[in-house]
Amino acid sequence: MQAKPADLGGHNNYFIANTEQMGWFVIDAQGLPMYRYDKDAPKPSKSNCEGECAKAWKPVLADKTPMATGVDPISMGVLTRPDGTKQLTIQGWPQYTFAEDKVAGDMKGQGKGGVWWVTAPNGAKITGGKAQNNSKSSSTPSTPPGSGAAQTPQSAPPPAAPGY
Repeated sequence: MQAKPADLGGHNNYFIANTEQMGWFVIDAQGLPMYRYDKDAPKPSKSNCEGECAKAWKPVLADKTPMATGVDPISMGVLTRPDGTKQLTIQGWPQYTFAEDKVAGDMKGQGKGGVWWVTAPNGAKITGGKAQNNSKSSSTPSTPPGSGAAQTPQSAPPPAAPGY
């Protein structure tokens, strides 16, 4: 991975990154790749990863309107899981991180079981280093490929400390 975005905290900081091997893909604020699961459903959005599955494949939580630099905001959404938590979706596909990915650049979940895939900015799964576009989206990163860096959002001032 070319760069790691700053840890901005919260659940709604998502970005895109680029590597020679994978091309453009979606990452969280810690620089970990997001994955989609072939056994999930995009329309309507449904996660089929619960229990033990959700311990290894952690749902990417979204507690407010999700935003990601380089991802079309229209393609982003949230589904409510059976436990009441909100999970990020891209093109309807629920998003996850893999418990064995520990540092930015890890992609230990890629291709696991032939059903887990790194997510491209348009929601497509990436297999063999190329996005498999099985959605109708034509979204592309806001920065042309080849810029060589992870895309990060504009800096916002930190929240004010509560008054006492």
